[in-house]
Amino acid sequence: MAEDNLFAAARTGSGLTQAKAASICGISVDAYRTREKRPGEFRVKELKLLAEGMGENSRKILADAVLSLFLPS
Repeated sequence: MAEDNLFAAARTGSGLTQAKAASICGISVDAYRTREKRPGEFRVKELKLLAEGMGENSRKILADAVLSLFLPS
């Protein structure tokens, strides 16, 4: 699964819409959509806030997504 799909999977697994995820991150919905399409543009602070707003299983998916940015298979 591509990392952008992992980011979306983590979000939807927590029952978050893009609008709610954007609000948690403190960014616009358009900016959030762009980050899901190009995850390398996420800021560490945004990822931390997003993880805090997710359940445990979704945080694991998010962690896998972040790891895939740095250690692609």
